[in-house]
Amino acid sequence: MSDDETKTDLQQGMRFLHLMEMQTKADVHETAATVYALMEELIARGVVDLRTFEERRQRTRSREAERAVTQAFVRVDETPDKYKVIQAPPIDCDARIPLCKGRCCSFVFNLSHQDLDEGVVKWDYGRPYQIRRKSDGYCAHNDPNTRGCTVYAKRPAVCRTYDCRNDKRIWKDFENRIPADPEQP
Repeated sequence: MSDDETKTDLQQGMRFLHLMEMQTKADVHETAATVYALMEELIARGVVDLRTFEERRQRTRSREAERAVTQAFVRVDETPDKYKVIQAPPIDCDARIPLCKGRCCSFVFNLSHQDLDEGVVKWDYGRPYQIRRKSDGYCAHNDPNTRGCTVYAKRPAVCRTYDCRNDKRIWKDFENRIPADPEQP
């Protein structure tokens, strides 16, 4: 088996596992809704004391919040077709990138099933299915010399719809071309 075939098999296997995890998460959500409905009914009938229940629930929430810090979550952007989304207003990025340094390309976001299926946009194996980033904090598809996108035609939906004009992480004043204070991505 070639390295490309192995990589493809690995990607497909990981995606299957993550899809199963998302289904399990949906099942847990449905179970929680059922438990809450039962608790509300028991409280309404006076079988369970509301104050005692709330105290116990708060203790349980605190315990579960501490546990959740160590758990990872898999999320996928639900955009059905990135080629049909409403595009952001045209912005002359070529003229502005020397000022803003393409800072938007350092943002973290989730990819869609369409991105995964196309196999062009890279994702982070450690945090499926977030856009992969380089050690400098920029997107794996960001050209370090021009700060332009190397997969522009296949870019994710979030990149197609993002409008930096009012984003204070990017601009102090968009119209006057005053970038926000520099930050390390």
